[in-house]
Amino acid sequence: MNLKTILTAVVCSPLFVFAHGEDKPGPHGGAIRMPGAFHTEVMTTNARTIKVHLLDMDWKNPTTKDSSVRASLDSKNFVDCTKEGVAFTCVFAKGNLERKGRLILRARREGAQGNDATYSLPLVIPKAAEVPAAAPHHH
Repeated sequence: MNLKTILTAVVCSPLFVFAHGEDKPGPHGGAIRMPGAFHTEVMTTNARTIKVHLLDMDWKNPTTKDSSVRASLDSKNFVDCTKEGVAFTCVFAKGNLERKGRLILRARREGAQGNDATYSLPLVIPKAAEVPAAAPHHH
């Protein structure tokens, strides 16, 4: 690989991430990744528990139908996450989501298997872009 290829990859990588919306919070206030033809949204509920929503390409329609999530804090030991309504809950017996590390999700949404989705720990939820207040409208 030549230097030009490496520089292009380094410069374009953040643009690829931002193109998928990973620079803003998901509809439930979580961190977003796109492991395939769907998005994963993760929120921590405590030091050993996360909630995962499997969203469509438009960040909508969370579902657990024909879907599954497995999660790992060390890339070796995966836990099976349980369905709770339209989300999954993943509980880790060991580890701490508030410490520096890596969270890996293996998700399948409505039968479509995604690639591993990797999140840096502790989770950093991007801030929502501030929308300026609309000016008063006079008739």
